[in-house]
Amino acid sequence: MKNTIIPLTGLFFLSVILFSFLSYGDIFAQEISNDEFVTYSKKSNFIKEIPFPNEEFGLRGITTDKNGNAWIYHATQNTSSISKFDPVTERFSNFDILKKTNTKDVIVNLSGGHIIYDESRNTIWFTDARTNSIGKFNIESQQMDTIDVPTENSGPMGLVLSPDKSKIWFTELNSNKFASIDIKTNEITEYSITENSGPVFLAFDEKGSLLITLAYSNNVLIIDVTNVQSNPLQNISEISLPKPDFFSPFGIAIIKDPKGVEKLVLSDHGSSRVIVSELDSNLRTYGSLWTSPNTLYPQTLPSQIDTDESGNIYFAQHGGNKISKIDKSGIITEYDVPTGPLSTVVYLDASNDGKVWFTEVLANKIGYLDTSIPVSFDIQVDKEKINFTEKETSNQVKVTIHNLKNNDDLISLDNIDISLVGMTDSGLDGVSFTATPSVIDLNQEKQIESTIDLSVDKNTKPGIYQIMIKVSSTEQIDKTMTISKLYPLTINVDLPKPIPSSTIKKTDSEFIIKDIIQNAAVGAIIILVSLLVYKKIKLARQNKISKQE
Repeated sequence: MKNTIIPLTGLFFLSVILFSFLSYGDIFAQEISNDEFVTYSKKSNFIKEIPFPNEEFGLRGITTDKNGNAWIYHATQNTSSISKFDPVTERFSNFDILKKTNTKDVIVNLSGGHIIYDESRNTIWFTDARTNSIGKFNIESQQMDTIDVPTENSGPMGLVLSPDKSKIWFTELNSNKFASIDIKTNEITEYSITENSGPVFLAFDEKGSLLITLAYSNNVLIIDVTNVQSNPLQNISEISLPKPDFFSPFGIAIIKDPKGVEKLVLSDHGSSRVIVSELDSNLRTYGSLWTSPNTLYPQTLPSQIDTDESGNIYFAQHGGNKISKIDKSGIITEYDVPTGPLSTVVYLDASNDGKVWFTEVLANKIGYLDTSIPVSFDIQVDKEKINFTEKETSNQVKVTIHNLKNNDDLISLDNIDISLVGMTDSGLDGVSFTATPSVIDLNQEKQIESTIDLSVDKNTKPGIYQIMIKVSSTEQIDKTMTISKLYPLTINVDLPKPIPSSTIKKTDSEFIIKDIIQNAAVGAIIILVSLLVYKKIKLARQNKISKQE
């Protein structure tokens, strides 16, 4: 069986842009049916879901405290609150933010909702876009306070505690600023950045520099906050992927690999990958860890990132409807969310007890992945990089799938599929593969080897690319629930540059138009998905009011 890795074409980008410009008003005029995004609720032994007691849509961020309790932020246009879920008693407790709404509806839906736990003060911090403030809740005294953001309609988004625990730093998605709160005085200091940049999440590196993802302008800010004293800023730099590649950085984490090298991990919320790069390289060198394509939606849109104490990385797939884990070896394990096909998981949190909590906006549920449950197969690859040259346009990789089955195995091992996924948004054309065998039965074997033969067309664009060797199976409890492991493989295409056709001439203006389409598409994807969610939430509320009347 021959398969081809198909590149993402400019057609999708163009359609997104045209849709965003021509149909912006139509999103609010056309009705979206209640079952368009959530049509099923399946069973899983790895993920448990809990219905949220508030009937109105509005789930956002989630975090956990030192006792393993989950804390959830919920907001509508008129109300916002935080809730505690005790996993032992399985009961919710709700705490309302009583302050009145003082911002626009669209800002409420496009921003806000990040929530974190401050263990040193036993306090929950959160961004409340509805009241244009930063909220804090003392768990012991149950006191709720809000701190007003000076800029109106700022759209507070992500927040992080400073390394010395003296300040909370946060982003303002709508006003293109970031700011700090002095925890002792509640004083807020704001700093302006580039217009239309879309600051989202933040993280500190080992040196104390603050990094901020800019989803709309395709950059990451690096700020020396110890010397931030002026506005406009002086000690600030921007990094991005080398052209022609580009991305929409959203989630962010900074980790140390097994060799002690500090790594920057970024989710690309405009495609289907997570970027991993040595922090000191400033994104000049990087790897793309690709996720499994979704048959219903064009891109998986990796979202918030979190890490556990062991150095594992977790991220939600907003469009892929999966929770993903990256272990220290770089292998991705993907778990289907039981409710779908698009329950809209953006936020997640890895707790200290092995659970990865998340919220489902359109399913109105919270859930957790239990990472203590082992996946009963593993993969091993004989090489991590292959080369293609003018004389050698084919190569092969041997993949060994190991049976880790135990007495309470929860995964079916009789129909394991082997394939390749992944590409780059700038285009990798002409790569094909054949897996022999492509489907295996591991029930009676300790391990089975499969050979993947790869070939490239001579017109393939030279460069270094990443693809993923994918091994997938299904859960025993529901054979439509997939568990996949993906191993990164680097492809070095060292071929002569293709000779352009003499019949096709590309003017400078055509290249400029292409760049505009590509860069604008990333922001459009985020905005359009958010607006669709907003429309569905709005319609659900209107329908509820009509029924009550």
